[in-house]
This record gives sequence, C-alpha cells and structure tokens, in this order.
Amino acid sequence: MEKLLRIAILGSGRVARARVREIGLRADARVTVIAASSPERAREVAEPAGAEVLTDWREAVARPDVDAVMVCSRNAMHVPQAEAALLAGKHVSVDYPLALSLADAERLAALAAERQLVLHVEHIELLSAWFVAFLDALPRVGAIRDISWKNLSARQFAPGDWTFDRASGFSMFQQASLPSRLIRCVGPAEWIDATETLDGDENGCFRRRETVVSFGFSGGTGHIHDAVGLGTPGQSSELVVTGENGVLAARELKEVTFTGSDGVVEPIPIPAVGGLFARDVAEFLARVTHGTPAYVSLDHVLNVMHFADAVERSVATGRRTVLNGENQA
Repeated sequence: MEKLLRIAILGSGRVARARVREIGLRADARVTVIAASSPERAREVAEPAGAEVLTDWREAVARPDVDAVMVCSRNAMHVPQAEAALLAGKHVSVDYPLALSLADAERLAALAAERQLVLHVEHIELLSAWFVAFLDALPRVGAIRDISWKNLSARQFAPGDWTFDRASGFSMFQQASLPSRLIRCVGPAEWIDATETLDGDENGCFRRRETVVSFGFSGGTGHIHDAVGLGTPGQSSELVVTGENGVLAARELKEVTFTGSDGVVEPIPIPAVGGLFARDVAEFLARVTHGTPAYVSLDHVLNVMHFADAVERSVATGRRTVLNGENQA
C-alpha cells in the first residue's frame, strides 16, 4: 500500500478551498493542517477535511506530520513560504507566479534541486480545454511567423482586489499565465520591447493598467495587448497564430478556428476536460510519489519568469531588452 501523503495548505481563499476539495476525493493524500491569518476562514476550509487549523504558517511548514506543502497564499508570500518549506525538507506546490522576481525564482529552483525535492508550479491555463485544442491544431499553420494576444478587461478596481495592488507584483509576473501560453506555443523570447501605463496610481493601488509588448522568438515576432480597468463593458480576448499555411485563432477563451490558405474557416473541436485543479493536484502527487514528469516543467516556469523580468526591465528603461539564451532555462 502506498504511503498516504500528508499535506499542509497555506491560505484559505478560493484556490485553497479547491485544493482541499480535490484532495478530499483522493485515497493517496489527506490535508493535515491549514494555516491562514484568519482562523475563521481557515476553519471553514478545514472542517470538511478534518484538518487542524493554525494561524502561523511557519508552524505548519515545520510539522513532522507534513510531507508536502501547497502554497495558496497572496503572491508576495509565495517565495518566503516555498523557501521555508523546501528548507524544512517538504515537497512544494505553488500557485503561479512562483515569485515576483527572476532572482527569487531561480533561487527557489536551485534550492529544490539541491535538496532533491519537488517544486511544482501550478499553470492550469495550459490544461484549459480550448488551449489543449489550440495546441493540438498548432502544427497545421506550419512555420510560425507571428503570434498575438489581446486581453482587454473592464474589470474595475475594488478595495482588496489583488489585481490592482502593486504588492501583487509587476503585471507579467502577476499575469504569468499569459507568457506561459505564448511560450508553450513558440518557445522562449529573444528580445522584448514593452510599455506600460498605470492610471489612478495611489497608495500602492491603481485603477487602470495597459501593457503593450512586442517580442521576438525563433522565426517570428509576437505582440501582446493586455489591459484591465477599461471603461468599455465586458472582456475581449483573442490569441492568434499566423503561419505559412494559415491562421489559428482562439476567441473569448472558448472558440478555436483554423483558416487555411484557401480562406476556408474550420471550427476546431474542443475536447471535454475534467476539473483543472483536480488534474494539477494529481500531477503534483504523481511527481512526489512516482517521479512522474509534470505537465509544466521548471524549465518552462523559469522561461516565463525570464519573459516577465525582461518586460519589466524594458518598461523601466524604455529600451529593448535582449534575452541571453544561455541564461534562460
């Protein structure tokens, strides 16, 4: 009989609740303890799992009856909590972003390798049904010449919303799912030009952000237009890849089409995909117990961090950032 993995959950928000729910459906793991600053919220999460509640996450990480730690806290806490868990000899799963700086991300990856521990970073956007269909159809475009991402959101500022909080990190770290999908399609970036404007920036929060990025990859160029807090209603999202044989497009995160050189538009079937957090939890546990390769490698995670770091540097300097391929994962 396989050893039952005992897990500590750090956090009590939506993602922590999802992980507790999914682990509760498994026979190979259980949640031992939940640590959160609010004992009331932590108890709400812990009671269905029969887990103990702590307000000190350091105590949870150090416990001998914990084999692995899942970091589901605010972005700024990811690094100290993941680092403490690795130093305590625990396997770690972290919700993206792994870190809010490239240096911190690289340090955590090196520490996990040194301690021979699993450091898994959740990137469930790679498991989305529409994106799985998109990747499966991607070879049809042939050699890729251009990739573009547009994501324009009218989501408005509200007190406590981490999306508008500068403490949650620079945009491309905070929104790591965006470069993650692009890199999975075309590989690492070679250079980046970027601008970013923040409106209503006050007391560490802003009311509107608009980020525009151009980047080069092997064989082509890419473009990003990402914004939040716009005055127009709704949300507009589109991912488009142009290649020698046609155009592949995904719109509103649900519809994928291929347009061939003859101009005929063909809908791409979207597969039925189960719960994304269930899949992510299963992948993490399989890595810990069997050494199974995960759907997202640390090489991929570090390439995402390199991308975010290069965008941040380009915005800060107003100049193109050239990425040294030898320094990328």
